[in-house]
Amino acid sequence: MVRNIDDLEFCLPSHSDSILSGLQSLRFNPRLSDVTLMVQGREFPCHRAVLALCSQYFHAMFTGDFQECISAHVEIKEVDADLMETLINFCYTGHLTINQNNVEGLIRISNQLHFPAVRKVCIRYLQQQMDATNCLGIWEFGETHGCPEVTAKAWSFLQENFEAVCQEEEFLLLPSEHLLRYLGDPLLQVREDQSRAKAVLLWVRQDEKTRAPYLPELLSIARLSNLTDLCLQELEAEPLISGSEPCRALIRGNLGKVTKGQTELATASLQQVLVVVGGKVLEEEEDEDEDDEEPLRTSSNFAYYNPKTKMWMVSPRFPRL
Repeated sequence: MVRNIDDLEFCLPSHSDSILSGLQSLRFNPRLSDVTLMVQGREFPCHRAVLALCSQYFHAMFTGDFQECISAHVEIKEVDADLMETLINFCYTGHLTINQNNVEGLIRISNQLHFPAVRKVCIRYLQQQMDATNCLGIWEFGETHGCPEVTAKAWSFLQENFEAVCQEEEFLLLPSEHLLRYLGDPLLQVREDQSRAKAVLLWVRQDEKTRAPYLPELLSIARLSNLTDLCLQELEAEPLISGSEPCRALIRGNLGKVTKGQTELATASLQQVLVVVGGKVLEEEEDEDEDDEEPLRTSSNFAYYNPKTKMWMVSPRFPRL
């Protein structure tokens, strides 16, 4: 007889993996699977419990008062069979291969069948793959399929990389309503103000016959008032503009609006600078000999350094909170 001893707590680390692996093999046994999904003429034997754990759609289907609760065969309509197979394999293995060819399809089917884990990782993949060549298409996809995370990321990329994006094929294929929305964004960043007008001309030249009527409206939101007279005169010499009275009127209406100071600001372009806020050096008063050459010595606590000009610029003192 065994003597009384302390309880032994035993845990098999591989248990969960072996159960999943076992279910994957058992589902092909018609005696051990309890439902068969019918998708585009193909059959996928499964377990209701496994599907319900991974998908809110199947959970509602198999726990609600529906015929599918007891049916041996359940047809899933308007779903690609290959993508369905990918999702089922994910349910049983936890593994998923995402690439450029299937990511959008996986997002669509995971939205439709409510697979939150698959949707989340696919959205992360899209965000990581975003660049100037595809961000417009990704933005439109996010808008169409209700993916606000994708849309926000794509729109932010568009705002920060306008000049690069407008050189790509996706930009040239934009519908007019999307271009108007894009160009009119007040947070759109450009290194040169004339980039907006140049991008408009580039887009119109792609299909002059169809797009020329949109030119006056597009130019009206291209911030012509920020351009110097020289830039405006160069634009007016463009055949697309010189041949359009409304466009010429827009150009003439903005001539002379930019002052000398504004001209310097308009042509300065966006530059990267090093911003310094607070710190001992910034707050110390000048107390050294005039011969000492320090890069910056000021009582201000807010300044920035331009690496191109190699100059420090002091800004108004940053308020203490």
